[in-house]
Amino acid sequence: MAARRQKNHAFRQDSEPNFRVACADARPFDSALPRGCRYDIIKIFKGEKAAFLWGGTHLNIKEIAKAAGVSVATISRVLNHPEQVLPETREHVLSVMKACNYTPNWFARGLNLGRTNTIALLVPNVELQQFQQLISGVETVTRNKQYAVIFCHTGNDPALELEYLEMVHTRHIDGVIFAPSSLNRAQLAPFLSRGIPCVHVGRNRDAGFDTMCYIDHEEGAFRLTQHLLSLGHASLALLLDDKLHLEAEQIETGCRRALRGADAHLSVHACRSTIQDGYNAGHRILRGKEEPPRALIAFSDCQAFGVLKAAEDLGVPVPDRLALATLADSSMCAIVSPAITGMEQPSTRLGMLAARMLFDKIEGDDVESAAPQEVVLQPKLKIRRSCGNRKHIYELFD
Repeated sequence: MAARRQKNHAFRQDSEPNFRVACADARPFDSALPRGCRYDIIKIFKGEKAAFLWGGTHLNIKEIAKAAGVSVATISRVLNHPEQVLPETREHVLSVMKACNYTPNWFARGLNLGRTNTIALLVPNVELQQFQQLISGVETVTRNKQYAVIFCHTGNDPALELEYLEMVHTRHIDGVIFAPSSLNRAQLAPFLSRGIPCVHVGRNRDAGFDTMCYIDHEEGAFRLTQHLLSLGHASLALLLDDKLHLEAEQIETGCRRALRGADAHLSVHACRSTIQDGYNAGHRILRGKEEPPRALIAFSDCQAFGVLKAAEDLGVPVPDRLALATLADSSMCAIVSPAITGMEQPSTRLGMLAARMLFDKIEGDDVESAAPQEVVLQPKLKIRRSCGNRKHIYELFD
């Protein structure tokens, strides 16, 4: 019996040294195999030649490299820096890993590198589309990096945000993306002093962050206000979500900058970024004692939808008596009637950028990776019918 077992588990070397081949009469699922050693026969094709590789739970990175016909360094790059490997090579290596049932030991890898392969993403409002797109962008990068993301919904609550930051420290999370932070410099100082890599999504130079990326909301508001003024709208209302105070401040600054030297007036109203709150604000503004505005700019698309419904219920036609626009364009803005003019925010791209900047800090060990960075993305004006322009956006570029 022992001789038969020895024969069944014998190995021979193929003519090509890259492969270890099982003998034809081997029986891989023999019950006499040592406990915990499960074997499979995997057929690996290399050109026109074929070989059979013993695969199983104890395959190491060197055996995977032999099976794939690449170097160990290439396997390491596929696992640690996939963006540095040609797509076809990466796909080939991953397919060999899958065929061989090879699963990298990420925990051990993390211990070797002093990392947990986890980052935290602090988001103030997961209901708004701009933040959903940002999350999607972050996930795109982290998935390629084989990192996990812990989502922390802060609701713009400073106390809750501080609790999450303490969790980041105690769990040894590798880095943090603030999207954005509601804390001031004094509140952030203890966390930032720990040297945990972090990136701030939003323009906040006073809080102590050295790495930031953001959409230029001030410029977007400036351009949208200029567009409304060019259409002859001199009385404007602005809905702002005061919970997002940094963005709100920049947006109001941009609107007022566009009004300089113009014979026009701007009124600012606090409003949460929901359809219901937009509807309620629309009712108050359009039915108020003062003369209703000729144009209204909503911070979010949800606010704009609520105002559009309020205008319809009150018999105020858009755009004949009220021009309507939003600073956060969405796919729904093009579907409602009339289609709503808006500023298209590159939020998905912003999320990808923030994640890449964070990984530069996590993985970098040179002076360049530690240098302060600030990257600005510009929104795009999407002109539609709701402001009274004669042509639809798709006709403007004919």
